[in-house]
Amino acid sequence: MRIGPRPSRPAAGGAMVEEDLSGAGSMHPPSPEQALVLAAIERFMADPDLALEGQPAGDGDSVDVLSAILRALTMVLPLEEIELAVTGLLTVHCDRLDDDTQLVLEALLTAIERDDDEMALDTLLASEASLLEANALDGNYLLVWDPAEAPPLREMEILDVLERYPCRGEAARWNCDDFVALLEGKILQWRKTMVALEILQEQPGTRPAASTMVLLVPEDPAAPLEQLEVGVTLSPPSPGSSGDASARSLPG
Repeated sequence: MRIGPRPSRPAAGGAMVEEDLSGAGSMHPPSPEQALVLAAIERFMADPDLALEGQPAGDGDSVDVLSAILRALTMVLPLEEIELAVTGLLTVHCDRLDDDTQLVLEALLTAIERDDDEMALDTLLASEASLLEANALDGNYLLVWDPAEAPPLREMEILDVLERYPCRGEAARWNCDDFVALLEGKILQWRKTMVALEILQEQPGTRPAASTMVLLVPEDPAAPLEQLEVGVTLSPPSPGSSGDASARSLPG
C-alpha cells in the first residue's frame, strides 16, 4: 500500500495528475498527528509481520493488523487525538487518499468508536508488560483491572479479591462458580507458563506461549465481572539463572 504520493490518474482531457499528501500545493497539509497515523498504516500494511512482534509464539493466526496499528499509535498519541486525526483525514483529505488507506482509516475509526474502554485496557496491558510477566510467573496472586481504583491494574491475593469483590449478597457482581472458574483458569495458565519458562531456558531464542488471567471490573456497577486470558511475553533468562527462582507456585 502506498501512502503519500498516489499514482498518476487521468484528468480532464486525458492529462495525468499526481496527487500528494505531503502538503506541497495543498491548502490543508496533514497535521503531525495525521502524518503519524498515515506512517503507521504504511508501515504495518507494507510488512504485516510487524504485528507479530511482542506476541507469544503460536498466536500468529489470531494477530489483527488493525489492532497492531492502534496499539502502536496509542504508544505515542492519546486515543482522542488518534480519533481526531483519523476523522480529519477522512473529511479533509479523503480525495487525496488511495482506496486501501481510506478503508483502513474507516476501520480504525469504527474500532475506536465501538469500544474505547477495550482500547484503553489494551493500551494499559501493553504498557504493563513487566507486571503481566511477573503475575504469570506467580501462582499466588490474581491480576485485577478496576478503572475505579488507583492504579487500575494491580495484583491482589486470592482472599483479598473475594473480600473486595464478594460473590454473594446484594452487591455481588459474580457468583461462586465464576470465582472457581477464575481460579481454574489461573492454575491452567500458570502451569502453561511454567512449561514455557522451561522451554525458554533450554532454547533462549524461542518465544514460547505464556499467559495469565485478569479479572475485569466494568465501571458500570450493575455490569457483571468478566475474566480475560492475556498473552505474556517472557523475558530471556540471564546466564546461569534458574526459572524456579523467579516462579512462585500455587498454594497446595
